[in-house]
Parts: sequence; structure tokens; C-alpha cells
Amino acid sequence: MRTSGVLRKRRGARRSVSDGLLVLLVSLALMFTTAAEPAAAQGPEAAPAKACATHATSFTADSGDGGPVTLRMGCAQDAGALRPLAKSDDDLVMAFDFHVPERRQQTRDLIRTLVEDTQADQRAGMSLAESFTKRAQRDSVGVYPPQGGGPDFDGQVHAVDDSIVLIAPAGDIGTAANWWQKWIAAGVSLGITIASSAVCLLAFNVGAPAAAPVCGAVGGALGSLVGELMNAYFDGRSLGDAEVWKEALAVAMWGAVGGAFAGQLMNWAAAGTTSLITRIQVSLRHFATRIKAFGNVLTFMAGSMEGMGPKLLEALERLRGIGGTATPLRVMVVGDSMSQGDEGDWTWRYRLWQWFRSQHVEVDFVGPYRGTKNHPDPVGPAVPPLQGEPPTQPSVENPPVSGRYAAGVDQDFDSDHFAVWGRQAAQDKKLIGSMVTQYKPDLLLVGLGFNDMGWFVSGAQGTLDSVKTLVDNARAAKPDLRFAVADVPQRSAIGGREDLPVTTAAYNDMLARAIPSWSTPTSRVEPVDWAGSYDCAPKACPAAYDGLHPNALGEFQIARAFEQTLHRRFGIGSFVPDVPRTVPARPTPAVSGLVAEAVPSGIRVTWKPVFGAHGYTVRSRIAGNAVWSELPVATNRFDTTWTMDGWKWEYQVRTDNGDDGTSSWSPTVSAVADPRTAAPPEKIVTRATATGVDVSWDAPKGPHTDTIDRYEIILWDKDTPGAFFRSTAVKGRSAHVDGLEPGHHYLVAVATWNRAGGGMPGVARSVTVGMGTPPRPTDLKVRAVDPTTVQLDWKGSKEAAGYRVWVRNVTEGGAFTSDEYVTEDTGRGIAFLFPGYWNFEFCVTAINGAAESGRSDCVSLPGPPPSDPNTGGGPPPSDPNTGGGPPPSDPNTGSGPPPSDPNTGGGPPPSTRLPASTASILEKGAAELDAALRDDRRARSTAGDLAAVPAG
Repeated sequence: MRTSGVLRKRRGARRSVSDGLLVLLVSLALMFTTAAEPAAAQGPEAAPAKACATHATSFTADSGDGGPVTLRMGCAQDAGALRPLAKSDDDLVMAFDFHVPERRQQTRDLIRTLVEDTQADQRAGMSLAESFTKRAQRDSVGVYPPQGGGPDFDGQVHAVDDSIVLIAPAGDIGTAANWWQKWIAAGVSLGITIASSAVCLLAFNVGAPAAAPVCGAVGGALGSLVGELMNAYFDGRSLGDAEVWKEALAVAMWGAVGGAFAGQLMNWAAAGTTSLITRIQVSLRHFATRIKAFGNVLTFMAGSMEGMGPKLLEALERLRGIGGTATPLRVMVVGDSMSQGDEGDWTWRYRLWQWFRSQHVEVDFVGPYRGTKNHPDPVGPAVPPLQGEPPTQPSVENPPVSGRYAAGVDQDFDSDHFAVWGRQAAQDKKLIGSMVTQYKPDLLLVGLGFNDMGWFVSGAQGTLDSVKTLVDNARAAKPDLRFAVADVPQRSAIGGREDLPVTTAAYNDMLARAIPSWSTPTSRVEPVDWAGSYDCAPKACPAAYDGLHPNALGEFQIARAFEQTLHRRFGIGSFVPDVPRTVPARPTPAVSGLVAEAVPSGIRVTWKPVFGAHGYTVRSRIAGNAVWSELPVATNRFDTTWTMDGWKWEYQVRTDNGDDGTSSWSPTVSAVADPRTAAPPEKIVTRATATGVDVSWDAPKGPHTDTIDRYEIILWDKDTPGAFFRSTAVKGRSAHVDGLEPGHHYLVAVATWNRAGGGMPGVARSVTVGMGTPPRPTDLKVRAVDPTTVQLDWKGSKEAAGYRVWVRNVTEGGAFTSDEYVTEDTGRGIAFLFPGYWNFEFCVTAINGAAESGRSDCVSLPGPPPSDPNTGGGPPPSDPNTGGGPPPSDPNTGSGPPPSDPNTGGGPPPSTRLPASTASILEKGAAELDAALRDDRRARSTAGDLAAVPAG
């Protein structure tokens, strides 16, 4: 036990100048003229000789006429048998005496347990005030929730026969009124807690298993209510009324008991509430005569509790509607794809519905939707929207909610919900009010937040703000609505999103700390440990089929997380079962009906949809080649565009359920392309701006250009790992695209769209946003690879988006020439230098779109080398692709003839719609665009809970 000397050292700054300046001075002014709600407390008026004697009572034990608990208080010198517990005659002694003779030993056990818990807190370093605050926060009913960080005090607490005794050393009593209020309120709260628990025990046989949890909940709730009302009175806050109190008591008791003893709580409430409330009223009136500063509020509480017994029973019966009456509990699930489910899923909502049935709890799931996410209709590549057109929000405006459930789902499943694939808390906070008004749920099960953080809508704090706003807006529509709010699960790692696990963990920590303050007396908010229950992490995710979305195992785990909260916090059901050891396997049959056919945009491949398929993998190649290019698609259609006339393509398809399994490949089908798309724009010019890029071009010439409707500008951020490409379209021949990241390097391409669809893109010079003309490259070096090939290397700059190599024949005295091949690397090989590299000189310039630096210092090599029949003067390498030779004459396409298969040799896979002309396959920009689009589609199919991405 701390000594007063230790306390003086810790709180010396707050010590009174003399023992005569004591806090009880303030209490004399806390007198009110009526029993109505009080105004703010006033300051002290006069100082008695001894503070401990201000409200002193006789220390002769009361006979019990004051109810189940009475109070003795005063100076230690007058405390009789209690005097040895104090160190000074002027210490303040407060003794609560309990009068429940039928359960005397059990009452003493309650006193001893409370005293031992408090003393353990003090040994752990807590002050008495901190220990009392911890208990008050644990048992809070939410009328005036206790906050930490208030006035501090210490002292001793003892168990003496049928009494609990609190002692405050005279030398450590502060002069602040808040100290006195907190001391008195804490003591009265403890007294009412023990008395209520003891009276409650009268309804149970001694040793009954339900007695301790039920009566602990009853005592904790009543004691907390009295303490919070006393503090609210002192602070000049609203006390509410008996209607608010009984709702708060019912919710606190119900939540504290848990589902295992819900029935016993109801049995007690039916028989014992009126008797308990009546006896507590007597004790409150007794306290009012002893603690005159709180006489008004104690009398007001006692009077307002008149007739509360039956009302408390009614409130508990309404809560029991949560757990077993004929009135169904109306439950609304509010979530994203993990709650809606994909077509063919069982869903965790179904597993939760099964649990309700097993617990004999009548439940009515409510909401505007019934189905899982249906797969989109198989359509071709979407026309890019024009600049300025508002983006569509399919998850809000027309969500896909007509999908069916797994074949084994019970036909009686009540599947109503408000969960949509891709949904964000930032969206639902604006929609929830009307949903609650329309469907009138009793309980909201909320699972949102992943999309907010995953799609950079907001960080951890912004996501927390959105969820809190959702709770507030839902509660505004229905003030007695209850909430079970889940945290956000981790997912398997995504390249370039190393921030996501950190942000998710931060949000979950913030949510756990915030939720306890969100409840009101009539609207409780409880946490759901989704993240801790769901077996998914950056390194492995066995609970999901794609690193995030639940498979059959994960559905059971999520359901159990909600069941735990419903059972433990809201008292629903009698038990929560473990997750089954075995779960149903997902059917993964092979596809059938595969057809490939030429269409004006290129080639269309379709097949019969497989029910329950999360997606498909399509592999394609030009006929005669051994290497396949594979891409995932979401629906039963695949389109090859950006292909050349006369190319024959081959395809195979399989069902792809991710980690739940894949089917065998289908037989091969083929088709010959005969596209009617237009050529790419000509003379594309790019210029970086402070936060974007200006792009202009000339209209193309040739077949099918007469039906060009728009031009698509495609950009890809090379400096953001995992970045998706962005595009927009215009009717004219120039555009400004803003909102890009300054200092980042962007690939830029422009494609035509005509009646047939999107044509081949023209890849323009890349840009570095926010930069002007780059400086000249430096430290250019050259080395011979063979007699007709050299390797150049140089130092570049962050301003440069790429580099061009300039060459001139010094023997013939020609001028420097360059091609439109731009490399982002600070090195390039040059081949076909006939009659030998010693005849040539080399320089390099840096480009940023149309802006170009001056040429670097030029370099050359001496020669010719000694004659060697194997090297000197010999023929060029047999493979022109290895030397990085000069490009063809087409300035819009790039360098080098293609290999026989564009899917090999670094060329783009055909299904990404990259240019397939002979002059563009090896062009560096097209290769980069290919990689961007290929990674974009793969990422969008696996990154998690994303809005639908068109296939093709």
C-alpha cells in the first residue's frame, strides 16, 4: 500500500498549503433548490475547522433501515473500531455497510473480491482514482461515460466484516471540487454495485452457476449508472430521464451476461427487478441525507426510479428479441465483396444464418439486395469515355447483385443484405441513412474499409472517420440501432503495395481504441475481430481463393467472428461452435463450347459460362509457335485486338478458381484476323507540364480512317510499382491530361477508335512530369562488341524521360543522324556499322517529350583491329535483333524486324491489344506499354476487392 509520503512526492504540486484547506469546503456550496436537473456546480463558501467533519455522521452501525447499503463518514478520530485503519485522526473515513442477511457470506465475498482487485491495481502502480476509473469504464452504461486523466486521488480500501471502508489521508486531500466529487461518486458507485449484486443473489440458490455472472452484470450496471449520474450532476450535464436509464441498464446487463446466461437473466428480471429497484431507492434516499452536496441528485434518482422495475424488464425483453422471442431480430449486413460474395459462393452470411437457426434465434435479414455478384455479360472492349464525362460508379448506380449461391445453400436462406462488390465506407456513409429508414434493422453488421485504403480513397484516419460517420448517420435514422463493426483483414502481399499491410494494421488499432467511445445508452457499438479470426496475411492466405476473398473455409471463419461478438457482447445464442475441420470443395469443371471467330475489331473468343467460376485463364499464340501467352479474364469472352490482317491465332481456355483450383485446358480453337480498325495517329508530340502532359497528333491516313470517332490517350506511370494504366479520349487531335505525379516518368500512347473498335496505338515520346528540357548526358563511353557492333553507356538525369543516340560516318564526312528510337536506359548497343565501327562517331541527347537537350560529348574508337578471319571485317551477326540495330523507316513505330512470334523475343502478348505491325513489335515504347497493360489486367484481377474491370 502506498504511504502518504510517497503520495506527497508524486503529487506535491497539488498539496494544500495547510491541512485546513481541504476539498470539503467546496461541497458546502453544492446545494440545489429542487430535485430537477442541476445547473453547474458553484464554488466554496466557507471553511470548517476540519474538512473530514463537514458531513460527519455517527459511526454507530446503522440498523439497516437505510436499505441494503448505508453510509458512515467522518474523521478517523471519531471512527471507533475503524480508527486503526487510518494513519491520522484527520483522515477521512467512508464506510459502506451492507444489510443482506440472507446472503451475508456471499456479500462478504463480494466485498473481499472488490477490495483485493483494487489493492492489486495499486500494487501494479495505479492510484485509487485510476483503479476506480478502470472499473467505471469497464462497467459503463454510457449515460455519462467516465474519462481518464481527471483529478487524481489515492488512499486505502479495506474489507471489514459486512463493510467496505475507504480512507483518504488528510494530508493528501486536494482543494479542487472535482476531487471531492470523484471520491464521493466512486464510493457510492461501489456501494450500490455490491448491494445490487447481493440483493440479486436472493433470486438464486447458493452456488448456482448463473448467479455470479447475472448478479455481477446487474450490480455493475446499477452501480455504474448511479456513479455516472452523480458525475453528470456535478459537471452540469444532462441526466436524461428514467427512459434513457432503463435502456442503458438493459443494454449493459444484456451485454455483460453473454448468451450462456441470457435465459437466467430474464428469469431474474421477471421476478426480481421491482424488489431490487425498490430497495436501491431506499439506499439512495439514505445517502441523500448523509451527503448533502449530492442530496438533490440522489433524491432525484430515487424518485425517477419509481416504477422502473417493469420498464427494465420490458427493455430486456426487447433485447431478448435479439435472442429467442417470437419477434425476429432484424439484421442488416453492410459490406463489400467479402460480404456479398461471388456467384457460386456459400457466403459467410449464409453460415451466420445457419448459426442463428441452430441457436433457435428468430432472425430477419433485411436490405435492398438478395444475390451474390453476378458476372458481367460477355461484351467486347469498352469505348473509352470522353474527357469531362463523369465516371460511372457501377457499385453505386447499378450494382451486380443477381448472382446465385452455391448449389447446396438451403432454399429457405434469408439472403437480404446491403453488401456490394467494390463498396467503400466513404460511399456507404452517404447511403446508410436511407437504408436504415427504409428497412428498420435492429442490428447492423458492418464490414467495410478495405476498398477505402486499397484504392487510396483514404488512409487509416480517413477510413476511421468514414466508418464513424456511417455509425452516426445510421443512428440518426434509428436512435436505438445496435452495431457490430468489424476491422479489416490483411491480404496476401501485392507487389508495389507494401503500404497496405501497414495502413490496415494502423486502422485496426485506431478502430479498436475508438469503438468503446461510440456507444450511447440506447445504441451500443461493439467490435468484431475479423482480422484476428480470418486466416490471411501478407505471406499466406489459406482462407481466401485469391489472397483476399473468402473461400469456404474463410466464410466459416468470418461468420464465427461475428457470432463471437453477437454471443459475448449482445448475449445472442447459447454457444459459438468451432470452425469445421472440413469444408465443401468448390466445383471446377472444364469449359465447353469454345469458339473463335474474326470480327471487325480483331478476333472474338467465347465459350459457355461455368457456374461458380471465379474466372478463366485464356492462353493464345500465333499458329505454329510453341509459346503461349496467358491472361486471366472475368467472363466467358476474350478479344484479341491490335492484330494484323491474316494472322492466325490459336486459343485454349480453362476454369480458374484461384487457390481453389483450376480445370484442365480446353481443346484448341483458331481464327484468322481480318481487322477493320484504323491506323495509329501520326506525328504524336508530347510536352510535359507542371502536373500533366500536353499531347497533339495528326490524323492517320489509310483504310477505315473515315469512321474514326475519337482518340484514346493512354498513360502509364513507370515509377509507381503496380500502377494501373489510365486513359481518356477526345474528339479532336490534341489533349491536356492533368493530375499526374510531378517528377514521375510516364509512357504516352494514342490510339484511334472507329466503328470497328480500338486501333493500334502510336507510342509517343515519354515525359517526366513537372520537368523542362533535361541536361545533356555526360560521361559517354564506347566499347567494341565485334567489328560492326559497339555498346554505349552514359550518365543520365532524373529530368530525362529517355535518350536518343546520334551517329555519323567520320570517314565519309557525313552529318550526325538519329532515329526515333528512345531508350529509358543509360546504355544502348549499336550494330550494322559497316565497314566497321572505327568509321563512326557517337553522341547522345536526353529527351523529355518534345524537349531535347544538346548532344553530349562525342566518342569513337580507333581502328581497324588486326585482321582476324573470325572477327575482323567479318559479316554482321546472324541475328539482327541482338545488336540493337537501327530502326525501320517508320518514325511512329520503332526499331527492328519482329520475330516470327510476337509473344516471344520481348514482344507483347497479342491479347493485350498491343501493336502487331511488323515495324512495331520490338519498339521499346510498345514493349513498355505491353507490360503496363498486361500487369494492369493481372493486378486488377487479383488485387482484391475492386470494381468490375472489363475483360478483353
